[in-house]
Amino acid sequence: MRRRFGTWARPIAGLLTLTLALAVTAPAAAAEATAPAAQPLAASARATVAALPLPAGAQAQATPAAPTTSTTGSKSFFKTGAGRLALVLMAAGTGFMVYSAFSDNDPVKSQFR
Repeated sequence: MRRRFGTWARPIAGLLTLTLALAVTAPAAAAEATAPAAQPLAASARATVAALPLPAGAQAQATPAAPTTSTTGSKSFFKTGAGRLALVLMAAGTGFMVYSAFSDNDPVKSQFR
């Protein structure tokens, strides 16, 4: 028995082929068309910041303030109380997952099987 798909199959196949061709060739064509000048990101950022107008309050503060370092900034997350709690919860969750995966081997008693 031969199935006939009708008049809709050929246009959909053509549309699918066109979409696939555009999806493959469009990114390559767009990448070739826009070749940015080879400028490092830091130099570009400095040029952008230098071009911005300064507000009146910022012009009065010519010298930047010294950065302050916090004592908790250098501490690892897992050495804090919240980090230890997160490790304990992750270990408990993993242990429960392993336990339940190997202990739930009871046969299924279903009326539909």
